Amino acid sequence: MWPLKPKPEYDALLRRHIDGDFSLFACGKDAPTESTLCEFEHEAGFSLPNDFRAFSKSPLGGLYIDVKEQIWPRAKPLDVRPFWSFLHGMFVFGFGKDIPEWMDIRLHTREFRQNTQTTLVPFLKVLGDANVYCFDDKGVVRRWDHESAEAPLVGKAFPEIFAYEVEELKKRKDRKKAERGGAAGRSS
Repeated sequence: MWPLKPKPEYDALLRRHIDGDFSLFACGKDAPTESTLCEFEHEAGFSLPNDFRAFSKSPLGGLYIDVKEQIWPRAKPLDVRPFWSFLHGMFVFGFGKDIPEWMDIRLHTREFRQNTQTTLVPFLKVLGDANVYCFDDKGVVRRWDHESAEAPLVGKAFPEIFAYEVEELKKRKDRKKAERGGAAGRSS
């Protein structure tokens, strides 16, 4: 199923939760080098956690996961829905040479720091959510809250956050799919 060869713990997680209803993109064979991460860490002013560094240098670096639109139709302007129903994907910022600008950790960190006046490094974003997971200068995970302009501690490391968000995305997809199946049954 997977053209990528991730570490066993990520492989098992993705095989368990990500099925044919999802699109998944990652850097694959174009994973960044150690020197690319070191250059970023020098610019950032601190070292990234080892688990995130290993993930970023693996074929999964710069990972984007999204529920296919035929499964989860996107909201139209002015749609009113429960908040969870806008959260149809997630991505981990990356360093890959051809990564889209909106997922490039280098560009996004500069912009994020300028806008928030912090030294945080954003690393994971749920699509549709204005909040973002970040590392502080000690490599501790925080979650930037766009409303309060604060970043409380999360109390989990990158692998736990990644696993949690993948699992939650799967639950939301299954809920959306069940709703659509029920709606289709009622319309006939």
